[in-house]
Amino acid sequence: SLYYIIYGVGTMHQQQLTDEHKLKLWAYARSSSSRPSVLIQQMQGLLADAERNHWTVVGTSQDMRTGRTLARMGLREAQKAVRQGIANGILVEDVGRLSHEYSTALRVLEFLQDHSAVLICTQTDARYELYIKGLSQALQQRITHNGIKLL
Repeated sequence: SLYYIIYGVGTMHQQQLTDEHKLKLWAYARSSSSRPSVLIQQMQGLLADAERNHWTVVGTSQDMRTGRTLARMGLREAQKAVRQGIANGILVEDVGRLSHEYSTALRVLEFLQDHSAVLICTQTDARYELYIKGLSQALQQRITHNGIKLL
């Protein structure tokens, strides 16, 4: 499988983003399924992918609920780790784990952008996924407006 690093905009340099020893990732799983096995499998997959790619995982969290809201304990834990500098990226299966809703996903991505953090998707081409959802255009406009250089 191919893995995609997306949107580490701001102060980090491209070399830092792709240097596996400098990535400090927070693995985040989310499913609206009521079956715990779905989340367990998702997290096991993330951790296995991280190990295979020699990525450092500094923490994990998950939510067994819809992605419509930002008020999710697991997502808040991931964001707190990024805010405190414990993590400089979030590892997910796909962008939909953040949210399937445009505005909610955009807010999480803007948060990552503001903290020069990356999003790594293990199951999808994140660039394509963000493009077809219209998210990459919104993030690019925000960068242009705020004068942040996209790497």
